[in-house]
Amino acid sequence: MPDGFDVVIVGAGPAGASCAKRACELGLSVVVLESTRFPRAKPCAAGLTSGAVELLGDEVRECLHDAVPALRVRLGGATLVWEKKTPVLRTTTRSELDTLLADAAMSSGARIEFDARVDQVTEEPERVVVSAGDRAFRGRFVIGADGARSSIAERVWGERPRLFGATYVRAFPSTASDLTPHRGVAVLDPTATVRGYGWVFPKRDHLNVGVFAQRPLAKALIDDLTAFVRLCGIDGWRIEGPLAAPIPAAARPGGVARGRVLLAGDAAGLANPFTGEGIPHAIASGRIAAEETADALDRGGSPCGRYASRLAEEVVPLVNATRRAGGIIYRLGPRGLRRISRMPALVLAAARLHRSARAGRLEGRLNVEVASRGSHQQ
Repeated sequence: MPDGFDVVIVGAGPAGASCAKRACELGLSVVVLESTRFPRAKPCAAGLTSGAVELLGDEVRECLHDAVPALRVRLGGATLVWEKKTPVLRTTTRSELDTLLADAAMSSGARIEFDARVDQVTEEPERVVVSAGDRAFRGRFVIGADGARSSIAERVWGERPRLFGATYVRAFPSTASDLTPHRGVAVLDPTATVRGYGWVFPKRDHLNVGVFAQRPLAKALIDDLTAFVRLCGIDGWRIEGPLAAPIPAAARPGGVARGRVLLAGDAAGLANPFTGEGIPHAIASGRIAAEETADALDRGGSPCGRYASRLAEEVVPLVNATRRAGGIIYRLGPRGLRRISRMPALVLAAARLHRSARAGRLEGRLNVEVASRGSHQQ
């Protein structure tokens, strides 16, 4: 039976690996229990915003695919094209990203146990025992970083979270040149589904084409994906999927920390409820969990209160950053957005944005492409 650890982390995704690396940097002994073996395919759009790239730093560069300075927002009757000099986002795959982060954690001193599926969590006065098959791991604290369907949260909190759904396909062209028109451009389409949107992200050798919605994954969402793929004009491409991923709908009602157990990333419900984005929040929460655990071990006491407070101050505002705009867009729905996109006022609003950009208040250039009248540059 292994010796005890300062921290047992469950899950080696962005939250768990980032937590492990930071905890090792702070001098803690760390073991990470991961139910699969890396590299592994992980359903995810894997578009990294500038905030995520900044958090990851230089170490992420080797797994980046495409830098995307242009964002096309389809509204039915018109398309808004926002172009910047710097990337709006960068793309990768979770297989590459997660392997890179896990390797970085191990290089920092973390021990990762792959094929370790947790089946029991026993809290004791001075430690927690986490069992995975015939193996048991003792930790002063446990960090649950095992995703939206967190087994740690379910076993300790007894909660099953409300989940949204995302589904996508990987589209591979018959020739590499077919990808050229898609390079450097990401597509968002809030008319692709109800209370959600469709996306197209360019990767190194394929397109990631999917839909996210504020409702559970079901046949209706798959049907919306099928229609959206058809709209993207990639007939003849080799399609892999559909693949699906659960997205937490909100933070855990029972809280993010209790006793000697803390939750991070999707396990804590830290995903943007309007975009489904969760990678930067996972990284940030994992690092904060490590820091507050190290502080608690140093000074004595519990990290729970300070951890919850730091999440509320540093992470939750980022999670909810698009709440107001997203709420308006989703209330309008596909029909309302299509009606608005045919109104002359849209072009006038774009002109105001363009003037703001020229005055230095916004970075970038906005084009409005109106389907029936050609393209209008503002």
